[in-house]
Amino acid sequence: MAKQESFFIRATVTPDNTGTFVQTAVDLSSYVNALGKSILKIKSIEGEWCQSPTGAIPNGAPYMDATKSGEAVWQLTTQSNIGLVSLDDRTTIAKGMVWARNEDAAARAPAMVYNDSHLPQHYSDGFLVAVEEVYLGAYGNGNWEATTNLTFNVVLECEVMSLTTSAAMALALSQQ
Repeated sequence: MAKQESFFIRATVTPDNTGTFVQTAVDLSSYVNALGKSILKIKSIEGEWCQSPTGAIPNGAPYMDATKSGEAVWQLTTQSNIGLVSLDDRTTIAKGMVWARNEDAAARAPAMVYNDSHLPQHYSDGFLVAVEEVYLGAYGNGNWEATTNLTFNVVLECEVMSLTTSAAMALALSQQ
């Protein structure tokens, strides 16, 4: 029997410093087909907050306005949302946030940062997905320096799995 191999799916979203929620769809239809008994296991997620490729320092550390504090939150869900959702929302796969402060008198990368995340690798056997699209959403408050173009990049380590048709359909329906 062949060993299941991991592969990686990458996505990005740029909430910038607008103070509004932004999301992007991540197409999984090449891997997920509940009627065909194929689902996706997300084994782990790695993510980074950075400047966008068009930021002042492309892909560098995000800058925060002088003497300001702020937050940035990201989420990966099985449904499209109009805003941030909590961990008790049935569509939530993973979520993370940073609270940061720049005490300098000039825009710089924040020196004080608190990070919190809830990821599939924190579970005993990853997170099973039976929907054909997931959504990477993010929010950054207005205290991130404008030329940063605050961005969240994510890499999902995945594996395709098979379930019975009834189990795959039940999982897909529970995630909608």
